[in-house]
Amino acid sequence: MGALGRLIRAAPLLATLAATGWALSANPFAAPFVERSTAELSLALERQVARRASAEWLRSELAQAVAARDADRAAMLLALADDLGREVPRAEAEALLAEASGWMASAASCGACMADIGACPGLAQLAACAIPFEMSPLGDLNALRRAGLAWADGAEIDRLDAGLALVGLGATGALLASGGTSLSVKAGAGLLRTARRMGTLTPGLARSLRVPIRPEALPGWLAGTRTLDEVTDTARLAAAGAVAADMGRVRAATSTAEALRLARLVDGPDDAARLARVAEAAGPRTSRTLAVLGKARAFRATIRLSRAAAGALALIWLSLLQLGIVLATRAGGLLLRAAAPQSAAPLRPRTRALGPAGPRPIR
Repeated sequence: MGALGRLIRAAPLLATLAATGWALSANPFAAPFVERSTAELSLALERQVARRASAEWLRSELAQAVAARDADRAAMLLALADDLGREVPRAEAEALLAEASGWMASAASCGACMADIGACPGLAQLAACAIPFEMSPLGDLNALRRAGLAWADGAEIDRLDAGLALVGLGATGALLASGGTSLSVKAGAGLLRTARRMGTLTPGLARSLRVPIRPEALPGWLAGTRTLDEVTDTARLAAAGAVAADMGRVRAATSTAEALRLARLVDGPDDAARLARVAEAAGPRTSRTLAVLGKARAFRATIRLSRAAAGALALIWLSLLQLGIVLATRAGGLLLRAAAPQSAAPLRPRTRALGPAGPRPIR
């Protein structure tokens, strides 16, 4: 019964160790993180925004936006305060928004914005006045015209601008052939080219979008007498097109103006893909989600620990906990026995053996 009792006491630990071994045999840590679904990501982002955007945080951020005359950010913060039911001072921010709406009503301001993207007073004006032309095939052709003129004059060609124009024109042709499936590539290419002209494209993203251009082959390609392979490296052009497609998804989920603001956060193709996932989950609330959480926290929310990895970690923790309890119990018993005083054994009185005829005589 002693051995059986010890076996019964050890059964929970043995069962946990067996389950842990089985879980680890499936190699759960080969890919411990998985992407959240769009619905899961939307809920996770909303919870994090509500937790971080306290009334104090909103008041501080709104005061900074008003001081910087950033009407776009002020509008976003006021909308966020309304959605979360936070009390914030509104007078100065609303005055700033009224002033911004006056800019939009000014035809002179819109004309200046069309002539020079850098002269646009805000993203709303930029989207309404300058982007429609830049995102059209005419804008792509204009970019290639600038590249051709620079080559003819012996000046340096803006290969990024020309490469994105090639992506846009290629997507335009595919759009006509496919009936619309290349729309995100076309929109994303125009968006990135506009961000480039605004000077808001990050250096990392600019490096990933740059493709080689052979300017002397451009006229023949536009006339249909030369192939795209003769103009550029089509593999690198396809990689740039994938980034453009992701930014097109961002634009479709938010707006042109918001996508231009968010392009500042993209440092490479991976960032563009993560931003597209966040935008599809958060929708029109994407800008404020990133403004509240920051890029790193919002992008981390796109993945979660897989159930297999979480289960394996829980079993490992439980095994270590049970093993620690067993060892602590044994060590405690040994210490108690070592610390207990040793008591002397009781002495038994010596008696003579009695025979059948009485006590034996002592000789």
